[in-house]
Amino acid sequence: MDTAAIKLVQSKLKEMGHYSGRIDGDRGPKTHAAVKKGIPQIGGTPPAGWKDLSGKRQSIMFLQLYCHSNDIDAGTVDGFWGPQTSWAADALDEKLQNGFVHAWRDVEPIEANPHQFPKQSQMTNFYGPHGIPGGRSPELVSVPCPWPLKIAWNKSQRRSGFKVHKKVADSLGEIVERVHDHYGLKEIERLGFDLFGGDYNPRKMRGGSSWSTHSWGIAIDFDPERNRLKWGRGRASFAHPDCADFWEIWERQGWTSLGRVKNFDWMHVQAARLG
Repeated sequence: MDTAAIKLVQSKLKEMGHYSGRIDGDRGPKTHAAVKKGIPQIGGTPPAGWKDLSGKRQSIMFLQLYCHSNDIDAGTVDGFWGPQTSWAADALDEKLQNGFVHAWRDVEPIEANPHQFPKQSQMTNFYGPHGIPGGRSPELVSVPCPWPLKIAWNKSQRRSGFKVHKKVADSLGEIVERVHDHYGLKEIERLGFDLFGGDYNPRKMRGGSSWSTHSWGIAIDFDPERNRLKWGRGRASFAHPDCADFWEIWERQGWTSLGRVKNFDWMHVQAARLG
């Protein structure tokens, strides 16, 4: 049972009036005492003898009952943390955050590649060498954006477009025009497509030794605050169905959303296939 799951339990117990401690993901004595009070009231039927089980199993059992009360299948209510319960906890978190559970089968990235963008392993062959801080840079051009972009970490600062590799410029220009035509300015601002998080930036991947796709000027980030690197579809705002058309517009031009393909880094889209 991970910290996020314990926080779900603590939050529900506080809502029920049984827990007055911090929502800290620490399954201590206060949480355990509250779980004992909450199990009979959360809904469903706990198994016989549940009061004799360990505090850990009782906490997991409470979470399983909580999931079932929200029409999320957590499997048998037995107090064991298996794959089904782990999935159910993530699904419950997603439902509480967004009001829905987004099934994997609902996300089917479009496989189009009209510009023959390469796999990541072939980027140098296709785009040439990546940029180096203070040194060489790829062949960069500016692509205007039809809506005003705000710098995500300083929203009073604006920019008018993107700095990208010349080989992706035409596709990017078509993408942003289609996004603007499809959504309009109000929806673009509501969904966060106007929050610029980065384009060309010669650097290594975060936590890795390989060069980021940003180093070739073939990647763009949007709204990083609400689409953090490790957040999956349960928390990332760009996983919401309202954003599906946004991603399909990119995919029809051969760009890849890491969120849609790998379920992390939903802020990021790149003109390179995985592999």
